[in-house]
Amino acid sequence: MTDTIQANPAKAGELAQQIVALLIGQDSETRRRAIQAAMMLLGETTPLIKDQKPKGSNSENGDDDSDLGAFFNRDENLKPSDHAQLCAAYHFSIYGAVPFSVDELRAVASEAGVVLPDRLDMTLTQAASKGKKLFQSAGKGTFKPTASAGLMFKERWGVRPGKQAKNPGIAKE
Repeated sequence: MTDTIQANPAKAGELAQQIVALLIGQDSETRRRAIQAAMMLLGETTPLIKDQKPKGSNSENGDDDSDLGAFFNRDENLKPSDHAQLCAAYHFSIYGAVPFSVDELRAVASEAGVVLPDRLDMTLTQAASKGKKLFQSAGKGTFKPTASAGLMFKERWGVRPGKQAKNPGIAKE
């Protein structure tokens, strides 16, 4: 592939119209996340808008940990298993050490545009740091981060536990 590929304004306009047609019925936040996820899947980066924070943001020091785009925009070469832990860390940054379902992690990964392992349940069961398990089973398809996970999240990604109350209906969907 060469670096001399020229942008085609007409083609860009056509594609923009198709994107608008897809997103016209969606709310602003969903549109922003969809475009950001598409750019991430294409290997592109999008500029982050600093003053945009999701509703219910729990950042106390001006951290953008609860902003999905900023949280997943890391300069690390992560494997799918690392992305699974990062999704769990994102959940931890919002709700603290409360149980989450595999489906909740897949939803976070989908919004963030990251790839998770096929057997996410086995990845979480086997996850360990310094010889200590990071997640414990909290029921079928549900896991809870251990204290070791909380320490690892803080050391590796600077994540502190969130305090937001979790909607109990989400985990059972």
